[in-house]
Amino acid sequence: AQAMSHQAGLHASPPNDVSLDWDRALDFIASGTPAYEPGTSTGYHALTYAWVVGGIVQGASGRHIKDGIQEEIAGPLGIEGEMYVGIPDGVEDRLAWLQNPPEPTPEQAAQNPLNLLPPDHDFFKAMPRTGGLDFNSIEVRKACIPSANGHFTARALARMYSALANGGQVGGVRLVSPERIPLMSTVQVESPDRVLFIPLRKSIGVFNGGKHGANGPRETAFGRPGAGGSIAFADPEVNLSIAVTINKMQSTLQAEGPTFEICELIRTELGVNG
Repeated sequence: AQAMSHQAGLHASPPNDVSLDWDRALDFIASGTPAYEPGTSTGYHALTYAWVVGGIVQGASGRHIKDGIQEEIAGPLGIEGEMYVGIPDGVEDRLAWLQNPPEPTPEQAAQNPLNLLPPDHDFFKAMPRTGGLDFNSIEVRKACIPSANGHFTARALARMYSALANGGQVGGVRLVSPERIPLMSTVQVESPDRVLFIPLRKSIGVFNGGKHGANGPRETAFGRPGAGGSIAFADPEVNLSIAVTINKMQSTLQAEGPTFEICELIRTELGVNG
């Protein structure tokens, strides 16, 4: 539970060539030295979460996480071809391309909290300011980095989370047992995050609602915002799932901006925003 709620202290990203090699990345995590005693603090494992969880899945099941996703989620839910972690050959012409946000004005840059962080801050250890992976490159797209290079349609993400928002099943397909859902949304830690420098409610692998954010007003809502503003989550108390995938990247930590506005509009129109 500590490892899956970003309390392992292994948030520092490996070199790019290691990130692109599944086995080397697993070894990087297995041989890593935590930045703090696991369980005593929390820091968003932005990239390394891929191999923390990927190693758990592989060690427990004997299967590569790519196979587990296809066999346990995409196949049963009928969303094959819409959910990949590391793309296969033949889908290149279906890809969306990420567009970086425009350069900020001097006034905007002065208001950006990242510009106030020292160069050795944990944020930049987890997500290097320069020299990081190019997520538009085919080399990175074909690698398996479950924390960062998922290729999904919004429909596929919303369908997966709809099972989690409805007692573990959707359309007659059960992903998890009903009693598993409350455990998924049980908060493990909510202290200030050493990487993202704000307090965040984290449960097993996901972030919770209950504060002013795209996940909404209920703490039992759980899911994940992604880099640039994409998000997907389940809100079990109102049987709602939402997925927003965007390719015009926003300067955001927790899906502020257009994504938040879309999620707020959906909840308001459905009468579940309170």
